[in-house]
Amino acid sequence: MIDNKWLSGQGTLLCGILNVTPDSFSDGGKYTSVDTALQQARKLIQEGARILDIGGESTRPGSHYVEIQEEIDRVVPVIKAIRKESDVLISVDTWKSQVAAAALEAGADIVNDITGFLGDPKMAAVVAEHEASAVLMFNPVMARPHHPSSTIFPSFGFEPVFSEQELQQMAQEPIQDLMWTFFDRSLEVAKAAGVQTDRIMLDPGIGFGLTKRENLLLLQELGTIHQKGYPIFLGVSRKRFVVNIIEEAGFETDPATETGFWNRDLASSHLTSIAASQGVEVVRVHDIPLHKMAASLGQAIFQAQEAADTNLKQYK
Repeated sequence: MIDNKWLSGQGTLLCGILNVTPDSFSDGGKYTSVDTALQQARKLIQEGARILDIGGESTRPGSHYVEIQEEIDRVVPVIKAIRKESDVLISVDTWKSQVAAAALEAGADIVNDITGFLGDPKMAAVVAEHEASAVLMFNPVMARPHHPSSTIFPSFGFEPVFSEQELQQMAQEPIQDLMWTFFDRSLEVAKAAGVQTDRIMLDPGIGFGLTKRENLLLLQELGTIHQKGYPIFLGVSRKRFVVNIIEEAGFETDPATETGFWNRDLASSHLTSIAASQGVEVVRVHDIPLHKMAASLGQAIFQAQEAADTNLKQYK
C-alpha cells in the first residue's frame, strides 16, 4: 500500500512495465512464462524500478478481451514469484474485479484500473476491502466511444457507464473538461465504496483514444490534478503520438531498426524529464535506465530551491 503522504517524499518513482501477454504492442510474447517474467522483473528492479506494473491483457488498438480466469492465470503466478523474493511495490494492470482480488491476495499492492473503477461495478469494493492503493485512469475511449480516435480500441467495461444523452454532451466538451467529467464519476464511485482518498492516484490517460493535439493538451493539464490534491501516475512510454512527433521531425522511428527502437525510448524519456520537473509522482516506463536519468534532471528542476549553490568548474 502507498498513500499520498509516503509518495510526497519519494520524488518521481519509476514504474517498470511487465506485460505477461502474447500480444502487447511493444513486448508481447517476451514474458509469458513465469521464469522469463521473473528474470525481467529482477532486471527492472536492479535498474531502479520502485514499482512493477504487471498486465495480463493487452489494451492496444485491435486487442481482444481476455477471459477472467485466463488473465488470473497469467498474472497471479508471476506476482507470487516476485513477492517470494522481493518487497518491490507491485501494481496489477486490470479493470476486472476478480483479477484484482486474486492479484491483491497474491501480494500486489496497487490496482491500476484503466477504466477508473467504471468498467466493473465491483472493482472499487475490492480495492476498499483489501485497503489497497489504486490508479484511476481517464479513459477517453469510454467517455466518447464514437470518436474516430476511440473506434480503433477495444471496448472497455462490462456494461455502458454513460447514457447516450451524457455521451452526446461529453462529445462536445474540450478534452480538459472531459477528463474531469470522467474523473468526477470515478471518484464518486471510489468514495461510495469506501476507498481511501489518500490511496488514489490519477492517470490522465495519455495515448488512449486521443488525437495528437489532445495528448499534448492533457500534458499541459497535469498541474490541475495536483491542485485537486491527487498524485499523478503517468504513462507516456512509446506512445504513438510521441513517435509521430519525432517522425515528423525527421528521426528514424522504425522499431525494427536499432536506431528507431532507441529513438522511441529516448523521446519518451524527454517527457519523463518534463513530468518530473512538474512533480509527477510516478511514471510508467519500458526502459528504466533512460528514464531514471531523465527523471533525475527533471526532479532537480522541480527541487531547484533546495539545490546547493555550487560553483561549477570548467570541463577538463
